[in-house]
Amino acid sequence: MALAFFFALLAQRVAIVGDELDAETLERIRQREVFLREQMIKLIELEERNMKKSRVDIQALLFAVLPYWKVCRVLCILFLLLWFTWKIYKKFQRVEDRGDEESSSTVEEQQELEVQQEEVEEEKKVEEEMNNLLFADVLWPNQIHRDNCEQILLLFGRLINLCRYLVSDTFCPVPESPIGVGSAYEGWCPLENEPIFCLLVPLSAPRGHVFCLDLGATGELPARNSRIRVDLKCTCGREQEMGMRCFLHTSKEELGDQHPSPLYDFCTDSYLDVEKTVRWFQMLITCAWKCMPESATCSMNVVLSRRSCRLHLTDIHKTAFVVEIVFGVQQDHTDIFLSSQETEAADTPSTTWPQSCAVAEAKLFQHIAAHDQGNTSYLKYMQVGAYILGGQTFSTYQLRTVLMHLLTAIPLESWHGKYFLQRMDDILRYLRCCVEEKRLNHFFIGNEDVPAEIILPQQFRASQPLNLLQYLVQDPDSHEQALQELEELQDRLRSLLMFGK
Repeated sequence: MALAFFFALLAQRVAIVGDELDAETLERIRQREVFLREQMIKLIELEERNMKKSRVDIQALLFAVLPYWKVCRVLCILFLLLWFTWKIYKKFQRVEDRGDEESSSTVEEQQELEVQQEEVEEEKKVEEEMNNLLFADVLWPNQIHRDNCEQILLLFGRLINLCRYLVSDTFCPVPESPIGVGSAYEGWCPLENEPIFCLLVPLSAPRGHVFCLDLGATGELPARNSRIRVDLKCTCGREQEMGMRCFLHTSKEELGDQHPSPLYDFCTDSYLDVEKTVRWFQMLITCAWKCMPESATCSMNVVLSRRSCRLHLTDIHKTAFVVEIVFGVQQDHTDIFLSSQETEAADTPSTTWPQSCAVAEAKLFQHIAAHDQGNTSYLKYMQVGAYILGGQTFSTYQLRTVLMHLLTAIPLESWHGKYFLQRMDDILRYLRCCVEEKRLNHFFIGNEDVPAEIILPQQFRASQPLNLLQYLVQDPDSHEQALQELEELQDRLRSLLMFGK
């Protein structure tokens, strides 16, 4: 407003070019200038007063609002303090929850460990009680058992290697590395006072010959009347390698002194003879033993036998061992052998080599022990069962078959010491059911539950199950006797558990 008056006053004072002003006009202009100046001064004063007033109003407003601002600031500070307190509380709560979870999980782990320790202690206690109860007559210390088995297997492995070296340039059957079979190598205690360590020695055909297996009666499993035919094999093109002429395609005149007649010392009508093979091996192993370092401190005596080579071995500590060597020829690449082992028939021909599942059975128990982390407590069931079978018509083979069926049906952890009474009851119940039904299936023939690690011939897997109690079907009197003997078995078990005998 003041500026407007200023510009108006300035305009009055500007002279117009080319105009001449009289005295009256100049007077009016002067008065007008004075009036405008006064108005401008008033306006300036008015504006100053308004500005002062506005400043006073603003200050009053600020002074009026100031208490509310202080309140808001205090409220904001309180809000921030509460927010920080809440965050700290949540953080500590999470830490406490995590600590509670960790402590609770630690407590749970400790409780689980305590439960496991209690179970292990309880199982050890049960096993110790069973060991104390049956120690005198039944149990065989497992560690001593395993050590003796391993030592004998190692010793005779070296002895058989020496025998193989002695016959390397001859036309005799070639013995291979021995395989531990039978009760000793399966891990359970036999009833004899002296355990018998049974070794199966596989035989390979000599140079220029081949073993042909004749499995006997068609459809009979396992074949009882098997024979091993010895045939000549073509060795043309390998004369230098084998150090011999081909017997099959070389005339007698060209052969000269080299002829396969030594092989006939082991055969009867072109079939390998068990008795001749046993006599030859007894002389061979006697010669080989003299070359062994152990012969200086240990003694070995050969006991005459028809179908096996039985040896009495005495070590440096005067401990006696009985080792029985049986011979076998492998059927294809399976765990089944044609064996020289004794048969039930007393007049078994010397050219008969019945099928044997001994290697498959030993391999089954090794398979079970491997899957149970080396625990072999289930073998005590076989030991106790063999003990109470004494004098009964039931055979240990039938009892072992029952055990093999149950081992593949019941989880292995349920065979430990604290389940002893339940499992023994299962074994006797299973045997009773088999006797009542007059049927106990062979474990390896027609059984789909045989582990895949055990290699069987195709006929074994494709055949119908073989009944080991077929004689009960044919003889009713034997069936009645078997039922009575089952009652006696249960009484013997109770007497053994209660009185230790």
